[in-house]
Amino acid sequence: MNAYCEPRPVLFQPTDRADIQHLLTCEGEEQQALFQAARAARQAAGMDAVKLRGVIELSNYCQKTCDYCAIRPQNKEMIRYRMDADAILAITAEIVAEGITTVFLQSGQDPKSDAIVLEAIPRIRQADVNVLLNLGEKSRAMYARYVEAGADSYILKFETSDPVMYQNIVGTPLAKRLECARWIKEVGMKLGTGNIIGLPDQTLDTLVDDILLAQELQPDFVSSSPFIPNENTPLENLGVGDLQLTLNSIAICRLLFPHALIPAVSALEKIKKGGQLMGLNAGANVLTINFTPKDFRDKYAIYSKERFVVSLDHAHATIAAAGLRPRQAAQPVQSVSSCS
Repeated sequence: MNAYCEPRPVLFQPTDRADIQHLLTCEGEEQQALFQAARAARQAAGMDAVKLRGVIELSNYCQKTCDYCAIRPQNKEMIRYRMDADAILAITAEIVAEGITTVFLQSGQDPKSDAIVLEAIPRIRQADVNVLLNLGEKSRAMYARYVEAGADSYILKFETSDPVMYQNIVGTPLAKRLECARWIKEVGMKLGTGNIIGLPDQTLDTLVDDILLAQELQPDFVSSSPFIPNENTPLENLGVGDLQLTLNSIAICRLLFPHALIPAVSALEKIKKGGQLMGLNAGANVLTINFTPKDFRDKYAIYSKERFVVSLDHAHATIAAAGLRPRQAAQPVQSVSSCS
């Protein structure tokens, strides 16, 4: 067994490119030792309690032309929608009623949603919950306005560390994306970022570079997501991302970022039943529950028309199967029914 995968997990730490590349390809007993090491690192960091987030997908308008995403503006089959602040607050009330302390507002890169989000954030904050945003590339001034309104954190995945691959797939410079990630940290929000595994022309070296880029950014949240082919996109005939590579990447990230929030994304469950449980067993500690009403949710086709939608019951069953527990609120969460 390779020394880096031996079952003395707390001492286990990849230190260079060769270590990371080797661990990405772990199999069998060696892979299980890697996962054991990741779980031990998570426990030693006090990060075993699974963080639950409630997501509201508030708009499927988007400026970006990413080849993997069906909400790209070139997709004329897409029926578009944009929620208003009152609709967001009504869904927030459902999230808060379940004791979930992070409201996750997600949309395509839709400038017309900015005013809506800025109206909604302080009203959400009246319930004494955190606000996590995933709204795309904005100006530094807009990120600062989100903070002023009360947002705590922001997810902006870099998708791939390869500038040529990024430009070819997304159609805009990677440097702009990374500039936005740095602005997010500068204005005082926690940063979440990460990659997609299974993109065209991706290599093992690329995936190592992805992890090294995450180290450079030093995010508070970090993720690896397997690619899911999406209907009505240029990449709809590409195969799914490699599940084992994704799980190994999650485990490596746990070793390198022991205190980070690392999600077991819904795409894992889409690829394989029990995939999110496998993610938790590889060191993840976040599950995102979808509270978007079905009429809107079906139009938010970021993975596929038949994407896996995480319910509260599924999340709790998955956490229990992993032998973990959900993170509890420090105090009872207030109602948002009176927010105005």
